[in-house]
Amino acid sequence: MNPIWGHVAGVVTVLLMLIFIGIWIWAWRKRHKKVFDYMAKLPLQDDDPDADVYAIQTRSKEEPR
Repeated sequence: MNPIWGHVAGVVTVLLMLIFIGIWIWAWRKRHKKVFDYMAKLPLQDDDPDADVYAIQTRSKEEPR
């Protein structure tokens, strides 16, 4: 077996670890908290056809009234 495969496996491992850490940091950013909290409560809510995850995002971008 060619010794280069050890280096390739190491590089792939490091890349996958960096991708995992990047996704983890992205998910824990403060701006995602409202949406994630809303989505966490969805199974406990009654069916509401007007409820929309994206409505929260657009409301948060609007200026306060």
